Amino acid sequence: MGPQRGSGSHGTLYLGSSLTVVKDLKKELGPGLLAAMCKQIGIRKEDL
Repeated sequence: MGPQRGSGSHGTLYLGSSLTVVKDLKKELGPGLLAAMCKQIGIRKEDL
């Protein structure tokens, strides 16, 4: 399943039974935030 709209500018990204919150769907992610989001959903950022 892909990203879904959350509250305000936030969205939720689901990957199987894992999920992470995307801070602002219209802004670029920094490397630290991207790494944390990947860890939450159980993938490596190199796999993107």
